[in-house]
Amino acid sequence: MQFILTSLIIVMCHFSILKAEDLKSVLKDAYTFFPDIKKSQVDFQNAKKDLQISKTDFLPSLEFSASQGRNLSKSFPDTSKFNFTGVNPTSFDIDITQPLSYTKVINLKQAKNSLKISDLKDKSVTQNVLFRASKAYYTVLKDYFLLDVSRKNEENLIKKLEATEKRFEFRDVTKTDVFQAKARLAEATSKRIEAENNLEISISDFETVVGRKPDINWFDANNSKITTSNPKDWSKFGELPKIPSSLEQSIDLGLKNNPDYIQTLIQYENAKFDIKKSNLNFTPEFSVSGSVGKSLESSRSLERKDTYSVTAEVTVPLFNKGHNVLNLEKSKNSAIASMKSMETKKLDLTFQIQSAWKKIESTKSSITSLELSVESNLMAVEGVSKEAGVGTRTTLNILDAEKELTQSESNLVNSQFQLIISCFELLKLCGLLNFSYLEI
Repeated sequence: MQFILTSLIIVMCHFSILKAEDLKSVLKDAYTFFPDIKKSQVDFQNAKKDLQISKTDFLPSLEFSASQGRNLSKSFPDTSKFNFTGVNPTSFDIDITQPLSYTKVINLKQAKNSLKISDLKDKSVTQNVLFRASKAYYTVLKDYFLLDVSRKNEENLIKKLEATEKRFEFRDVTKTDVFQAKARLAEATSKRIEAENNLEISISDFETVVGRKPDINWFDANNSKITTSNPKDWSKFGELPKIPSSLEQSIDLGLKNNPDYIQTLIQYENAKFDIKKSNLNFTPEFSVSGSVGKSLESSRSLERKDTYSVTAEVTVPLFNKGHNVLNLEKSKNSAIASMKSMETKKLDLTFQIQSAWKKIESTKSSITSLELSVESNLMAVEGVSKEAGVGTRTTLNILDAEKELTQSESNLVNSQFQLIISCFELLKLCGLLNFSYLEI
């Protein structure tokens, strides 16, 4: 018994020193801390650079070259001296080339789409982090609620065992009653230890996602502590997030806003652009180039030459081993695959939204039933206890009734937790799980 009390004191002290916490601060800290956020931001910046590179492809290329040398000649068999011709030749050239290709236009469009995809990936990562942080937050809260239930049950059974042992001394109950009380206490202690372990695990997960331990005193001594006297006080997870008003609206929002699905639409568009580029391999390519040059040769006389040129070039593909045909077929196949991926994603997203919506509706119904169950079990415990006082019920009957109450309380906590997590899951599927929508 001393061990039990010591464990309880440790757990309570652990949370009593914690500061007030709220979901908003948790989500902000997770966004700042989680590495995936930083990576997606870097990827987005790189996509911006790629777009800038695509824009520069429309500019002409400019090259400058210069050379300087010394020409020597020697006659054979006369080896008496070197003959110098064109001593110190010097030249300067500037070349300008401007390719005229529609491929660059397509590349620019694809680069813009790639930037959109990178932005959507960043939004998807943000949603995933916010969802994980929300779940971690409510999991700690849920596990602390369940620990409170287990602790109360254990405390009650400790008192029950002490009372049963005293009654046994006066021969009011049998030895069997004592053994039954001890067995239920041992079971309750096991459940309490399990609840403590689950809480520690959820705290560790919280730290992994948010980057710190929860600074949270989950209960206020006056207002927030769970009491079995009023089941309506069990809804301590806070208000549910605002979700769409109907399943149809949820699906519509998901198809418009879900970043993972929108990515497949843009990827399909890029695949069609690849087909256009493959078709361009069968058409002529044009380019215009020009050059300006100067050359100087100093020997006995200084000679200077200026050169100017403008060239228009057209390249007509005739035969390249069938590569163009194969690349075109490959592009078409990739576009078909991209389209099928888009259609599959649409079906999966619709199904996931439907499932999340149905889970929310069924959990709401379950919570209503469980609230009634807790109320009924409370009255059952009171009734069985009174009946046991007049000898019409046994100790086992009381223990069974209290076990039913504890189980219904735990089920209610789990259902309330599931409801709020399902709401956040629906928001993520609809593409609405962001700071703006949550008003953070």
